Amino acid sequence: MKGFKDILPETIEKWHFLEKTAVKIFTHLGYKEIRTPILEKTSVFERGVGDSTDIVEKEMYTFLDKSGESVTLRPEGTAGIARAFIENKLETSVFNKLYYIGPMFRYERPQKGRFRQFHQIGAECFGIKNPAIDAEIIYINTLLFEKLNIKTNLEINNIGCPNCRPQYSKALISYFEHYKESLCIDCQKRLYKNPLRILDCKNEKCKIIARSAPKLKDYVCKDCKEHYTGVVECLKALNIEFIENELLVRGLDYYTSFVFEFVNNNLTLSAGGRYDNLIQDLGGNNICGVGFALGEERIIDILDIKPQNSIDIYIANLGVTLYALNILQKLSDLQFKVYCEYENKSLKSMLKKADRLEAKVCIIIGENELKSSSCIVRDMKNSTQKTIELNQLENTLKGVLYAT
Repeated sequence: MKGFKDILPETIEKWHFLEKTAVKIFTHLGYKEIRTPILEKTSVFERGVGDSTDIVEKEMYTFLDKSGESVTLRPEGTAGIARAFIENKLETSVFNKLYYIGPMFRYERPQKGRFRQFHQIGAECFGIKNPAIDAEIIYINTLLFEKLNIKTNLEINNIGCPNCRPQYSKALISYFEHYKESLCIDCQKRLYKNPLRILDCKNEKCKIIARSAPKLKDYVCKDCKEHYTGVVECLKALNIEFIENELLVRGLDYYTSFVFEFVNNNLTLSAGGRYDNLIQDLGGNNICGVGFALGEERIIDILDIKPQNSIDIYIANLGVTLYALNILQKLSDLQFKVYCEYENKSLKSMLKKADRLEAKVCIIIGENELKSSSCIVRDMKNSTQKTIELNQLENTLKGVLYAT
């Protein structure tokens, strides 16, 4: 299927490395994992993400289930987690810092870094208004990219809130109306629905026009200004470098005040911000929130790690399967990584396979070894081998493996 990609064994090690690195950072900073369904009621995203966004208007996989209810494959993680926060009454729980890993779905044109099924790692924190928590979310990202050895630029902006944004929207409409015919078709539609999105358009003509548009910093209210200033102070205290980008608005309606993106070679790897009205918009109490999500596929594409040997020992089984299983069990109990061959193959072909699997040791067993309760241990690095009794296997293997 177009836009749906298999993740093969040759790349899965990168996925494991990325996810394990992220989970380690989350747990060290007090975040707990949450898992929500990939299917949600469509209204969760219409009310949460915004019914005038590109995601809701064009990109959602939405259908009626057998009961006639409209359901949607989640296009992002935050709205579903906010819904879970409300329904499970997590505001009374100590678990207000949450992280997630999982697949998302958007019907968009597949291209570099974009798929119709894609995976995100993200975190959400509810109920903390202090700008220090926004900085903590940023800090998580900087830690992760440092450990992944990926260079990024952090871009930040203040996009205001429902109290101050209407005045800014009016100013944008008044400005862009003069250039309406020069805007792309999508931006012409956005002009009266969501003019802020024009600032984020990738069309070259729209980008040129947007550069001279009114600046939101001239319209933000006192609360938004103070919060943004507080985040900036925290980032400076953490020695985190950033660029203020007045055209950064994000494509989700729930964001308020502080937003950010981590960019590598003009490609956004991670993004997020504050959403102080989302819980209330979904029917909950007036509880603030802040979070982020990063695209795993985009990071995997540029992640440079050396593959590790996945196999310690290859068992070349020459027709003595029950004996091979006995040795497999013994080695597994000793915590060695083992691959056992069960197919009827020649020793030559099995040695080639052991080499392709990058096994450090090959254990060769046949009828003679079965009768004498022994095995042949072959050092794959220098092609030397010797026959040993089975009760000597553990010490012999440790000597070979720890010497290589």
